[in-house]
Amino acid sequence: MAVTDLDDLLRHRLPVPGPWLSTQLRLAAVVCPLVRHDGEDHLLFAVRPPGAHPHAGQIGFPGGMRRPDEDPVPCALRECHEEIGVPAGAVTVLGMLTPRESSSGVLAHCFVARLQPVPLVLEPREVVRVLHVPLAELRDESRWQERTPPPTATGFQPRTSPHFEIGDDLLWGLTARFVRDLLARLR
Repeated sequence: MAVTDLDDLLRHRLPVPGPWLSTQLRLAAVVCPLVRHDGEDHLLFAVRPPGAHPHAGQIGFPGGMRRPDEDPVPCALRECHEEIGVPAGAVTVLGMLTPRESSSGVLAHCFVARLQPVPLVLEPREVVRVLHVPLAELRDESRWQERTPPPTATGFQPRTSPHFEIGDDLLWGLTARFVRDLLARLR
C-alpha cells in the first residue's frame, strides 16, 4: 500500500482529533508515529531509559503530560519534538484513537501521525533509542500474545495485556493496546 493510500485510509477510518475528554484523571498525549523506513511503513517506538524513570526500559510512543491550558494535539507534538526531535511541521496528524487510561491513572490521548523523514535527536533522559517496527509485522496476528504484565510493571495493572516481541524488546501494556486499536482500524 502506498503512503498516500494508507494515510487516506487512516484519515477516513480514524476520528478527527478532538479536545481532552472530561475526566478527573491526569491528562497526557502521545503520537503514534508512522514512518517510511526501508521502503515500507513502520511504527516508530521510543525505548525509555533504565533506572528510576516511571516507565524504565519500556517501549512507548513519544508523548507526555499536558501543560496547563494546552490542547491535546499541541501537547502530543510538543512531546514528540522534546523526546525525539521531530518538529511539529514534519508531523501530519491523520486522526486519533480512543483515549485509554494508563496503569498510573493517566488518561492518554493517542494521535496517529505521519512523520516526514527528518533526523531524530533523542532526549537521553526520556529516550535511549528508537525501534522501527514494520506495520506488516505488527499486523501478523500470530506474533501477538495475551499475557500477564512483566514483573517490572508498575502501577495498577490489568490481569493481562497484549504482548509483541521485537527481538529482545517487548511491546506490552498501554502502547500495545493503542497498536491493537490502530490495527483494528486497518482491518
